[in-house]
Amino acid sequence: MPAGRLAGGDGGFSMTVFVLLCLASRVCYSLNDVFTGRLSREMGRMEVAAWRGVSLGATMAPVLLWVPVEAWGALAQRWPRLALCVALTAICNLLQNQAARWLPFGLRAAIIMAGVATGSTTLGWFILGDTLNPLQIVLCGVVVASAALAARGEHANHEIEPEIGRGAAVAAAASVLMAFNAVIVADLARTTHPLLTAWAWEFGAGLVLVGPLLPRLPRLPPVEHVRRFGRIALAALPTVAGSSLSMVALSLGAIGVWAAVSGTQVLVTAVFGALWHGERVGTRRWVCFAAAAVAVSGLAVVRL
Repeated sequence: MPAGRLAGGDGGFSMTVFVLLCLASRVCYSLNDVFTGRLSREMGRMEVAAWRGVSLGATMAPVLLWVPVEAWGALAQRWPRLALCVALTAICNLLQNQAARWLPFGLRAAIIMAGVATGSTTLGWFILGDTLNPLQIVLCGVVVASAALAARGEHANHEIEPEIGRGAAVAAAASVLMAFNAVIVADLARTTHPLLTAWAWEFGAGLVLVGPLLPRLPRLPPVEHVRRFGRIALAALPTVAGSSLSMVALSLGAIGVWAAVSGTQVLVTAVFGALWHGERVGTRRWVCFAAAAVAVSGLAVVRL
């Protein structure tokens, strides 16, 4: 699929809309990370991940009103791919959590972002037929490098068990699986319907964790479990827009550009940290923001 197929005619306009969709989804995902991240420290990662996905099965249900009936049949025919996608998502989450124990946040983010961008671009080229021109490859590289440099820092280094070699290997493995998963999701979004894919992916990723979670739930009154579920569902609401926009973008443009622009989530999260928590941004990050902004703007207007 040639990138920029959003609409016939002007390719520049198509890429502008595609990049804006990618950026908007990253803002929503960053909000999700901020809100659910707080709850993960309070309740535990598995509980938040499981109930987040299950709750999205309900809160994302309204988007299914835009899904034609035939798309359900197309997804049913491709259920093995969806099952593989859900399973890979669960494995990736476990690998990322393990890498977080062994690596500083910045190093882990840099490895994963670079791996996902490189892997998605390569696999998208071979499997989906997505191609990028040399200028796009350079601009994508600038975005990923800027995000990776912005992620560097002393984030919670005192809370990890430093094992750089093993941690880097685990993070790299996670990035490869995430890249492969992105290709599967892109294929589902393009061959079924992006909104249906977003709903099925998020709901399935939570549902698969319910079984392992139940024996680990704390002994609390039922009303307290309902309250915790409600808090998680509320925190995950930005994902309704985030996943919907992300899947629409994946169905319209090159997966390599989508993966590169996804790196801006680190930059957006840093902005939220500065606005809400008074965190210092620093000169290095401002330079990274500027470089990423120029590169993303270039991606938005370049013709394919």
